Amino acid sequence: LAAGVASAQLLNSKSMDVIRVEKVGISAGKIDSLAQMLGQQQAPGKKLSEEMMTQLRYAVIDNLVGQELVKLECKKQGIKVSAAKVDSVSKLFKAQFGSEEVFQKELKKSHTTPEQFRVKIEDQLKSEILLEKNVPYPKDPTEKQREAYWELNKGKVPINDTISGARIFISTKGKSAQEISDAKDMLKGLAAQVRSKKATFAQLAAVYSDDKDAKKTGGVMAKFVAKSKGDAFAKAVAKIKVGEMTDVMTEKDGVSIFMLTERNDGKYESYKFQIDYILRVQAEQERQMKLKAYLDGLGKIYKVQYIDKKYQPPEAIGAN
Repeated sequence: LAAGVASAQLLNSKSMDVIRVEKVGISAGKIDSLAQMLGQQQAPGKKLSEEMMTQLRYAVIDNLVGQELVKLECKKQGIKVSAAKVDSVSKLFKAQFGSEEVFQKELKKSHTTPEQFRVKIEDQLKSEILLEKNVPYPKDPTEKQREAYWELNKGKVPINDTISGARIFISTKGKSAQEISDAKDMLKGLAAQVRSKKATFAQLAAVYSDDKDAKKTGGVMAKFVAKSKGDAFAKAVAKIKVGEMTDVMTEKDGVSIFMLTERNDGKYESYKFQIDYILRVQAEQERQMKLKAYLDGLGKIYKVQYIDKKYQPPEAIGAN
């Protein structure tokens, strides 16, 4: 009886390998856990449909299989990373946790030893060297490319008085003069973080804005007339270009900053920010296609087995 129960547990275990890359096994439990974590990040507090979970699993599987193939190729090519570089990157990563004690607690939660953490950092750095050589990151769009895109698409843009952007709003209801002054200083600090690229405007709006929908939308305000928000708002927005932020504004019930992302006046300067974003997305999409092709090539060199078909994406890397 005991043997039968043990056998049944083994057969139903999430720890069993469903994919193997050469000698490295990837379990169903690991895939499902990472997919669930990814889903919670993308849709916090919401129940994920089975269809969405399937797509998340496929994304996780491609990532895990790709990592193992790249590791094998790094080993084959003898790619090395200096100990000083590993130490430097490890130090930067640890600094995000505030203290060594907090960092060690996080390692324990993820069942990772300090040595395993160091190996992961080293593997990541080796992977970056290999991929940058074979599938380099796209260069920033040039002014010539932006102008060419504008010439092809300028006839499609709507021309009206609307703008779009995002706002971080801090309520000042019932607050003292000192608290209001502190709120303004905080907004100036948040703007500085965006300018220094330490965080995106949307990330900060989701955390700090008192707008009820900011956590979901990142403070986005789409297609509205600036004057509808008051003369002070309209004047502040009129002073900035697309991609820039206003100074701190005093509104009826609070203080705010606003980042302008779209001004539909038909002028090239107003669309450069959007065009730059579109070109970057297109370039990254092209890189992802090249990356997939490169990984598929590695999948023909190294053995990839999809043992459980539930865990095999439609265009699985290395599948026969």
